[in-house]
Amino acid sequence: MTKLLRRLLEGTLSPGEIEQVAGGFDVIGDLAVVKLPEEFPSEKKEVVARALLANIKNLRGVWNQVGPVEGDYRIRRLEFLAGEARSTTMYAEHGCRFMVDISKMYFSPRLSTERARVADLVGEKEDVFNMFAGVGTFSIVIAKKRKDVVVYSSEINRDAYDYMVQNVALNKVRGRVAPLLGDCAEHYKRLRGGVDRVIMPLPEKAKEYLRYAVEVCRPGAVIHYYSHVASADPQPHRLAWEEIEDKFPKLSLIGGKVVREVGPHVNQVVLDIRYEG
Repeated sequence: MTKLLRRLLEGTLSPGEIEQVAGGFDVIGDLAVVKLPEEFPSEKKEVVARALLANIKNLRGVWNQVGPVEGDYRIRRLEFLAGEARSTTMYAEHGCRFMVDISKMYFSPRLSTERARVADLVGEKEDVFNMFAGVGTFSIVIAKKRKDVVVYSSEINRDAYDYMVQNVALNKVRGRVAPLLGDCAEHYKRLRGGVDRVIMPLPEKAKEYLRYAVEVCRPGAVIHYYSHVASADPQPHRLAWEEIEDKFPKLSLIGGKVVREVGPHVNQVVLDIRYEG
C-alpha cells in the first residue's frame, strides 16, 4: 500500500514530501486511513486524500491517523481529510461482514490472512476463547467456517462489544459466538470446563495475560499468542518465545512466524503454543 500511495502522488508532491508518506494506508470498507505527520501541511494532506478518492474504486472517505494507537481500548486519534465525514463502515472478508467505527475501536484489515489461517486450524466441536475479540473478526470468521464450535469472545471496550453483537447477528452465528463484555482476566473464570483453543490478538497485553490463557486450557489446547518484537533477527518469533518459555514450563512451541511489519525492525509475530497439561 505504501508503494501504491507513493506512485499515486508522483508529480503532485515533491520527492521529499512523498518520503514523508511512509505508513501507506489501510482501506476499511469504503474508508481509507493514512498515516501522515501531524506537521504535514493541511493542503498537502488534502492532496493525498483526493488522490486516493480519485484512484480507488468505491472509496468514500479518507482519514488521517494522528499518533500511535493508545490506551486500553487501543483507540487511534483521527482527523478527517476528504470525502464523506463519517467513521462507520461495512468491511468484508472471508464471506463475513463487519460493521466498524474506526474512531471508537481498533480494527486492522492487515490481519485478514492470519484470521483465515487460525480458522483453518480449528477442529470439530472445539471450544475457543478469544480474549481480545474487538468487533468479532477472529470469532466470526471461525464460526462461519466451523458450524459446531463455540467461540467465547471477550471485549472490554463497550463500543466494540456492541458492534460485535451486531456483527454476530449480521453473520448469523448466534449460538456459535458468545459475546462477553468486560475484562478477559475475569471472563476466563466462567469457563470452568476449559477450552481447546485460545486466541490472544492483542500484542500489547499478551504477555501480561498469558497466565489467564494457560489457566483456561484443557490438556492439549493451543494458544495463538501475538507479540511485537523489536529486532533485526531473521526469526523474531524465537525471541518472543524465549521471553516466556521458562515462566510457563507446561507450554511447548508448535511454531511461529512474522505476521506483519509494524515499524522499522519491529514485527508482529505469532506463536502457536500447545498446553501440555
